[in-house]
Amino acid sequence: MEFVNYQPTKIIFGENKIDLLETLILQYGKKAFIIGPIVCDAIIPLFNRIEKNISNKISFKTFYEVESNPSINTVNSALRAIRKFDPDIIIGIGGGSVLDVSKICSILYNNPHYTWEYMFNTFADFRKDYEQINNKLPMIAIPTTSGTGSQCTQACVLTDIDNLKKTIFHQNLYATITILDPTLTLSLPHTITRATAFDAFSHCLESFLRSDNPICNLLAKEGIKKIIYNLPLVLGSNNIEYRKELMLSDTFGGISLSNCGAMLPHPLSEIIGSYTNICHGEALALVYPSFLRNTSQKYSKKYAELADYLFPSEEFVDDAEAANYFIKSIITFMHECDLEKKISDYAVDKKIIDRIYNFITTIHLPMESTDTIDTILNEILYEKGE
Repeated sequence: MEFVNYQPTKIIFGENKIDLLETLILQYGKKAFIIGPIVCDAIIPLFNRIEKNISNKISFKTFYEVESNPSINTVNSALRAIRKFDPDIIIGIGGGSVLDVSKICSILYNNPHYTWEYMFNTFADFRKDYEQINNKLPMIAIPTTSGTGSQCTQACVLTDIDNLKKTIFHQNLYATITILDPTLTLSLPHTITRATAFDAFSHCLESFLRSDNPICNLLAKEGIKKIIYNLPLVLGSNNIEYRKELMLSDTFGGISLSNCGAMLPHPLSEIIGSYTNICHGEALALVYPSFLRNTSQKYSKKYAELADYLFPSEEFVDDAEAANYFIKSIITFMHECDLEKKISDYAVDKKIIDRIYNFITTIHLPMESTDTIDTILNEILYEKGE
């Protein structure tokens, strides 16, 4: 057995750990640049809490302008503001979009010579250790959702000038510290809760399918278990204990993803999201039932292992029966959490659907066979077959 497992981010977990922020900032200096999402009523109390918490000893500036699926133009705007302020540390507080912008700003702040074309074309493989990017600003990631895993990955997803989502991988993109405070997720609406939780589920499952890394496999299996048992409970009762479990599963998924990588559902969902603005978690949910059914034989041993782990009281005749039980259970879970959707539910124009199909079928996705990809595309885009 051979494997590599890497996780340099210091993880601080627990209720109200956000109150440690001032102490953590002071380890690096007295000037902080805070990046957050576009201001809305729901997030204002959190911003006020943080600013009040650090205002006595910390000089800070804010950039509350990050949109969903952030563009490189947003990053460029943030960088101009950061360079003008010259902080000692960057704080990213929000969902995955905010954390990704914060991470890329931390490495580009002192390295303006890196172009977007170079980074998109060069830093494209999560498995590689690239040239070190020197003089990175320290960065604290504070997620307010439980799903993207960005707080503990080396990935950054941005929308390029052609409105396509692209991922940059670099070992210097890991956050310096992440504060995982489940109280910050209590105000999340159900739509965001379920979509981000399904994103975390996909990170766990895809990394488990892709690798035999024993550390990540344990994290991934436990992450899947926590999500399928706790997401329905959160949607029924907004209990902090259930929120803790989702935040842990998100982190397990992020660690697994950063070491093992994703599978076909991720590039498909990112392309669908680029063309339709369907959020990432919901786009993944569009893909998953078809992906599971069409890979039931290829990954039967892996699916069977998950069935044994998740449903220990069940007895199965063979791997095929166990795999089918797992797949049916996940699709049932999706239905119960209102995640089982069709693309027709989003009223996507037929011309857009054709463009998605034509784009995907002209690029190389080595994760599955061409026939499997075509079958999945016909099922999710044109709703053909099961």
